[in-house]
Amino acid sequence: MTDLFAVDVQRILWRQMTWMMAAFGVLIVAAAGVILFVHTGNHHLFATRSDLRAAVAAAVVPLAFAGYMLGASALGADYTSRALTTLLTWEPRRRLVLASRSCASALVTAGLTVVVLLALIVALLPSAILHGTGGAPNGAWYLSMAAMTLRCVLFTAAVSVVGVSAAAIGRSTTAAVIGIVLYLVLIENTAVQALPSFARWLLVTDAISWIGQNSHTSAGAPNGHTVITGGLLLVGGMAALWAFATRALARRDVT
Repeated sequence: MTDLFAVDVQRILWRQMTWMMAAFGVLIVAAAGVILFVHTGNHHLFATRSDLRAAVAAAVVPLAFAGYMLGASALGADYTSRALTTLLTWEPRRRLVLASRSCASALVTAGLTVVVLLALIVALLPSAILHGTGGAPNGAWYLSMAAMTLRCVLFTAAVSVVGVSAAAIGRSTTAAVIGIVLYLVLIENTAVQALPSFARWLLVTDAISWIGQNSHTSAGAPNGHTVITGGLLLVGGMAALWAFATRALARRDVT
């Protein structure tokens, strides 16, 4: 298991897609920092406490999408290139193969998220220091900010596992991408419009509750759940999908 995991991590790290995501993310946040510095200097001051939290929370959406794509392609590419057949010849325990690939994707995605979020905070520091308002943050705010950042990292890592599971079920990266788009459009969007009380149990609302971007402590987003409940629902959904993907991979011929 250790050797397989090390190989999977190295394989994902050295993929061109991974480095392009990291470079593009850092470039975007650097540009955002410059634009915001100019904007706050000429127009509105930077509300240090609320704007920093909002920026980190807003960055989760593209980071989660990147994590999903990284996870889906980490396994989906092996279906396309038939490398999975060779891998299963060397390691026939399919559950172990899927677990290793999922953990490797989660670890790399978590690292990528940390890099981008740290770059974002550094890019916003000039605006906070020179154009900031609302007073200096206190110790409780720093702890709350660190906790929210950690939750963002754990969320994107979990989404990458969902991507691996979707690729295992759909047998390709394309199928995994189509699957998440259909889910967001047909299920999430429909539920929000038709059954708002049911929508609070779905991915988007649970993610907002877990990140807690509208709270400084443990309260969830409006009409959502507490941070802990939102996190438990996300973990439960991820585990259920992974279990289904494991069963599908175990019962399917891979050629």
